[in-house]
Amino acid sequence: MKFTFKLSKTWSWIIAICFALGSLAYYFKLEALAWYAWHSYKPAAHDNTFHLSNYQVTIDALPIAALKNASGLTHNVERNTLFTVLNQESKIIELDLQGHIMREVHVKGVDDMEGITHVTGNRYVIADERDNRLILAELDNDAQFLDVTNAPKLRLGVNASGNKNFEGVSWDDNHSRLLVAKERDPKYIMSVSGFFDADVSRPLNIDIKRLDAFDKAIKWSMRDLSSVTFHSETGHLLLLSDESRLIKEYDEEGNALGALALWKGFHGLKAHVPQAEGIAVGSDKSIYIMSEPNLFYVFKPAT
Repeated sequence: MKFTFKLSKTWSWIIAICFALGSLAYYFKLEALAWYAWHSYKPAAHDNTFHLSNYQVTIDALPIAALKNASGLTHNVERNTLFTVLNQESKIIELDLQGHIMREVHVKGVDDMEGITHVTGNRYVIADERDNRLILAELDNDAQFLDVTNAPKLRLGVNASGNKNFEGVSWDDNHSRLLVAKERDPKYIMSVSGFFDADVSRPLNIDIKRLDAFDKAIKWSMRDLSSVTFHSETGHLLLLSDESRLIKEYDEEGNALGALALWKGFHGLKAHVPQAEGIAVGSDKSIYIMSEPNLFYVFKPAT
């Protein structure tokens, strides 16, 4: 006996309309706007937050002409400067807090730098996306060349290869660990302990684990993870999504505390932030964004 199922014309139209509405919602990133609206009008659970809804852009899309394919951003508290990496030219760039270039460092021994974080003193960790490696680098204050060929490295078993591996890395000084953002398919946050302070004369004791508390929090609210930064004073994470054009604040339990939209018309922006790839927080809670290929942004709390 053969059964056939035939949709009525009415149901065919309903399905077509639902599909069209879903496609429009995805194209216009409406889920990101919904999360932003929720956080904007929902009172924070406690006062120890950034209150991202109060931030306004103070430097809007400043082009840094000498840069191409800038990716990743970190704030060196000791020097009060910013560092970004160029993933096609193998360079580390030091910037002042207004986005002016202070120094260019040519790097040997790595081809696809996607992230950088300052740890302490002259020590930094570089994220190599293509080879799934973290590289511990010693960068002197006046250096213009850095060879990381023989620097300590840690390969992470994320994917064998590709361009959807980990993109962001940030030092968590409160727990002496690195926080690493896996971009997508799937996206998640993991912690790496024991790499920065490893003693090569002793057996390695490195602990790598996925921070499951963030899985549900970011599953539907952020399409990808472009970068991560940890703020030691609050103990909170700021996660950056390029595809959602969104910054979200989370506590250590994965609870969302606020959002900042990188859309035209929001927070004083004159245009969308095109491809946000790096985020850093200054000592005064200023938020710095680097967008490929070379656009620099600063957001500060409104006074």
